[in-house]
Amino acid sequence: MSMVEQHLKKQVVIDWSAEESTGWKRHISFNYEGNSYELTLFWEEFNGYDTFWREPSTTPNWVVEWDSEAHNNMSFEHYLDELTWEMNK
Repeated sequence: MSMVEQHLKKQVVIDWSAEESTGWKRHISFNYEGNSYELTLFWEEFNGYDTFWREPSTTPNWVVEWDSEAHNNMSFEHYLDELTWEMNK
């Protein structure tokens, strides 16, 4: 049997595979009360959410004062995660 024939008979057969995400980042642009905002939202399995504001360069006061209870006990970052997750389905 030639080397090519031997190679063709030896195929990888995958029984199953699993993938696990332990972190991600999303670039988000949105409007709130007539103002435009841009940020990068990060999530890591053991560290939770973090944000990097591009425009404006600091966290707006309305985000600092975010009322989680008024938003189903979601932080602002979690709320953005939910909104953008729904968009990408």
